[in-house]
Amino acid sequence: MKLSVKNIIILIFSLFTLNILAANIDEGRWVPKNREVLSKLIDENKNKGNYVIFDWDYTSIYQDTQENLFRYQIDKLKFKMTPEEFSRAIRKDIPLDNFSDEYRNTSGGSINITKIGNDLDKRYAFIYENYIKNKKMSLEEIHKTEEFKDFRGKLAFLYEAIGGSFSHDVSYPWVLYLFHGMTQNEVKELTKEANDFGIGNRLGKYVLESSDRLTGETGKVTYEYKSGLRTQPEIANLFHEFEKNGIKVYVVTASLEDVVRVFATDKSYGYNVSSENVYGMRLEMVGDKYTAQYRKDYPQTQTKGKVEVINRFIKPKHNGRDPILVAGDSVGDENMLKEYKGTKVLLIMKRKDKLDDLVKDKRSLIQKRNEITGLLSPEN
Repeated sequence: MKLSVKNIIILIFSLFTLNILAANIDEGRWVPKNREVLSKLIDENKNKGNYVIFDWDYTSIYQDTQENLFRYQIDKLKFKMTPEEFSRAIRKDIPLDNFSDEYRNTSGGSINITKIGNDLDKRYAFIYENYIKNKKMSLEEIHKTEEFKDFRGKLAFLYEAIGGSFSHDVSYPWVLYLFHGMTQNEVKELTKEANDFGIGNRLGKYVLESSDRLTGETGKVTYEYKSGLRTQPEIANLFHEFEKNGIKVYVVTASLEDVVRVFATDKSYGYNVSSENVYGMRLEMVGDKYTAQYRKDYPQTQTKGKVEVINRFIKPKHNGRDPILVAGDSVGDENMLKEYKGTKVLLIMKRKDKLDDLVKDKRSLIQKRNEITGLLSPEN
């Protein structure tokens, strides 16, 4: 059959139009099969009122924005609490039991919140009087003191010990209570500083030790921490492709909602998520200041709480539909990854010894990353 010039033009235009309308996910460093499946998911579900759910830390970015901020806050001594408020905040909801065996002092002695709390009270009182309240000393000068060394080493260690010893509902909100007395803008500005520092910092590990001289009731502690943050350009591009095709992107995170909003919405990081589409941990407020109290009648956005947030706040916006994709990296995401029968794709940003049981799910796409560079690995 001979085609007229007119028909040839129509055919070429149609093919061109189909190419324009098809999902255009950057090749990047995706495992090729993953990119293919994600493109197909978009093409088959675009402009139908669908949505997707992403975890943030270790899923949408590499490493943890809340933990990076926590240690940056310690280094810069950005606290607005009196010594009495600090003492209450670090003890809030923490059991009096000894920490797990992994979290002992360098002599093998057991540690609990009473011992380490008493030491931290003394160190914070010194720092408060000499820097936070009166600026009798510069930050550089205070950093040279044994009091600061002990404070930094023990407060960073305490976070790890709580997380490794007690339940998620105790450990996850604890670090947020250190924002007590700070305004939303102060925390957002601090988050931006910490993000930029983390992105510019090397990916690796480093050790923090408490003081050899001011051992206190706890004794000396030492622990290894991860450094650095990285954006994931492929994930940011995927967000954009979903949105361009009428598929809403939501972030459900176990970090403070306002902290992740800085990373997810600030155009300098490239994700460009709508602020109202970020759901995370929330604190009670007094005016525009955070308190060391978790928000009443609002679920903790970890494990089962992520499912509750999706069901209460997101599904109703989409006529009760299940998310077509859920993305996560750890046990904190497992509930939302398993919950929805209508979910077509599970994007597993795979980490060692995490979510191994979900690898066999036929819906799962396994995407690994290079631990040295933080970049996606095109081969699993």
